[in-house]
Amino acid sequence: MKAVVKTQKGEGSISYTDFDTPKAERGQVLIKVSFAGICGTDLKIRAGQYGCNPPVVLGHEYSGIVEEIGEGVVGFKQGDRVISETAQVICGKCEYCMSGNYLMCDERLSIGYGTNGAFGEYIVVREEIVHKVPEEISLEEAALCEPSAVSFHAVFDYASIKPIHTVIVFGPGAIGQLVAQIVKSTGAHVILCGTSRDQYRLDIAKKLGIETIVTDNISLKAHVDKKTNGKGADYAFDCSGAAPAISQALRCLKKKGILVQVGLTKEHIDIDYGLIPMKEIEVKGAFGHLHSSWEGVLKMMETKQINVEPLITHQFLFEDWEKGFNQAAELNCVKVLLHP
Repeated sequence: MKAVVKTQKGEGSISYTDFDTPKAERGQVLIKVSFAGICGTDLKIRAGQYGCNPPVVLGHEYSGIVEEIGEGVVGFKQGDRVISETAQVICGKCEYCMSGNYLMCDERLSIGYGTNGAFGEYIVVREEIVHKVPEEISLEEAALCEPSAVSFHAVFDYASIKPIHTVIVFGPGAIGQLVAQIVKSTGAHVILCGTSRDQYRLDIAKKLGIETIVTDNISLKAHVDKKTNGKGADYAFDCSGAAPAISQALRCLKKKGILVQVGLTKEHIDIDYGLIPMKEIEVKGAFGHLHSSWEGVLKMMETKQINVEPLITHQFLFEDWEKGFNQAAELNCVKVLLHP
């Protein structure tokens, strides 16, 4: 088959090339890829800033159709429309695996960098992480289940949001957009924040009924204080990983407010750390997803509680992966999909 392959570690070293077509072994499902999303992680791998096990097929956000099932697989059949989680290899025995937090497993290898991913014609994964896609969801939309599951996990497993709450979200990329939509589904008032460079993305969110703020044009704290009678926001979700955004979140939160850190940051960042003890702010880190996150977002997509279609702004063929990567690195897009 043809695939987008990271051939060696370091910057670059990615090519669209021939690669062995995988086979479904016992307990595995072979999936013919329909659509695959480009993630910020993929861009970091191209830049040599994120670890991987080359030679490896990239891509971990995808949808497809079951081509073949291995011995012992009973939950799926050829022709099923599916997606899968990312943790292809886990130990299955540690405290994290046993509690369902398998992305914390020390032996975890995820598709797209630890094991072969979805930027190719086929991908093979273990049966336990595969989910069927309801007919009400297109395969293009289903390719956004992974970032949707990340967002679902951040909102529902790390916060107890009520309709009376005010919530600020930083970073209007795919994760931020989805966090904002999921928060909005609870009835809470959500404000999605970005800079003037994010105007294209913010306009998409605005069309979906989400309040947006360009933070370099207005005092965000003054705006939030006005909305909350001076109390401050109940929750903040940082999906940007940018130090200025995190500092703004800490300033805009109420006393005893909660910051959920979703975006990955640099190793060392300069933030207003002193506000955490002074305001007794609780900081929670949210990474990846749980099995329940995938079932949750499939139901939310099926019932139109979240709308991912407007977030799909560009599509490219696998052979044009470089154009897709370059587009995804710009701010005038949200989610770029590749397809065979």
